[in-house]
Amino acid sequence: MVFNKDGKPIGHIKLPEYCANICFGGTKGNRLFMASSHSIYALYVNTRGATFV
Repeated sequence: MVFNKDGKPIGHIKLPEYCANICFGGTKGNRLFMASSHSIYALYVNTRGATFV
């Protein structure tokens, strides 16, 4: 799920398998990497990202 800065859910990224971990990267910090059991998925987003645990 994708949340805004206030913690409200604003979207959902569907993958063909369970996502175990995510991180932002790339030269501008706007590429989202998603790790699953057999694959790594990546997509560019319109914001610089940060993840919180």
